[in-house]
Amino acid sequence: MNANPSRVSRVSLELYSDYVAPTTTTEEKLIAIWSKIFEVDGLGIDDDFFDLGGDSVIATRLTSEITKTFGAKFMVGTIVERPTIRQIAETIDSTSGPDLPSHVFALQTGGDRTPLFLVHGAAGFFFPHAEYMRAFHDDQPVYAFQVPGYDGQVQPLDTISEIADAYLEAVYAISPEGPWHLAGMCSGAWITYEMARKMIAGGKKPERIILIDPFIEEGKMREQYELSRRDNTKSPFAHFAYWNTRLKSWRHEVRDRIRCWRATGHWIEPMDERAMAIPEVRKWVLEQRLRFVGKQTLDVDNLQETFENESLINSYRSDSGVYASEKLRRAFFKYQPDMPITNRIDIIASEFLNQKLSNPHNPICKFMPNRNVIVAGKYHTDTVSTNTSANSEIIQHLLDEPIEP
Repeated sequence: MNANPSRVSRVSLELYSDYVAPTTTTEEKLIAIWSKIFEVDGLGIDDDFFDLGGDSVIATRLTSEITKTFGAKFMVGTIVERPTIRQIAETIDSTSGPDLPSHVFALQTGGDRTPLFLVHGAAGFFFPHAEYMRAFHDDQPVYAFQVPGYDGQVQPLDTISEIADAYLEAVYAISPEGPWHLAGMCSGAWITYEMARKMIAGGKKPERIILIDPFIEEGKMREQYELSRRDNTKSPFAHFAYWNTRLKSWRHEVRDRIRCWRATGHWIEPMDERAMAIPEVRKWVLEQRLRFVGKQTLDVDNLQETFENESLINSYRSDSGVYASEKLRRAFFKYQPDMPITNRIDIIASEFLNQKLSNPHNPICKFMPNRNVIVAGKYHTDTVSTNTSANSEIIQHLLDEPIEP
């Protein structure tokens, strides 16, 4: 059998750790998985995921293989805090630890600072690079969420409000009495907004509310935005924009119904919550979603809502992961905020978003009147990136500063 020419030996890599051989069956199985995916021979149990060049795509592949091999769900975010084979084996073999729901995981524990809870973007999970985490103090607890149902342990939820409730339940399980810091990426900023709104309505008060380049999704929120512009301006353009948005929504609905009927024999709009209950329609919708993401390109000029490696990540997601992500997309489509938050909100914004905030009818302006805008990055993809410490440095700086009224 010929050796794979793309594989390399561990000794040829400049790793920081000394070689340590596996001593348990779990460690041996993990080394086999890592060797296969990283295409590196001779790995030891103290070799670090990030030293080997690990990223979100590789983490997704590892998570999938670990789940298949050990017959238990393994969360992708665990790799951030426990990045070596030894540590992951201990996690798999351990029966101790806090009984937390599967949609929350620790990125960094220890220390007595106020914990930070980070909400993912439209992709449905949050996986930062090691450089991103280095911006946080060693004693700064950091937790992150993945959309419920991503790992198949629970059924995905239908609305942003339900997701916010599930995340708050996890927040209170970790820190019942508080205090708490909340942050949200991109579209997930609206989940964070809902969490904060529900906290405040319940007589609780988050300390920092940090939103990283909030994104206005197509759907009800966009229609709400255009309707507000139409009703509050005499500009013919605003009227045209509103009716154009409505027309586009109607055309998309009719087009999608026709496509669904041709593919499945069911005349139903795929965004209808009943659609996913029909097996043929659900299968078709998920197949279409994978093809759609695979065709996307990172077009910063048109500011499409895309993420680095998104198509590759989707190709390694489980069926439950794709389903949960699709349900999340539908939840964003139906969501529209309805109550302003008067608490101080810090917004880390791209130059593009900062320009949009000059429009008073923008949902961010309407529902977050007490906002502090920090411009960081030219485009959306620069600002929300978790491959560098650009926005995490700003987040930690905000956490260190006293909160102004």
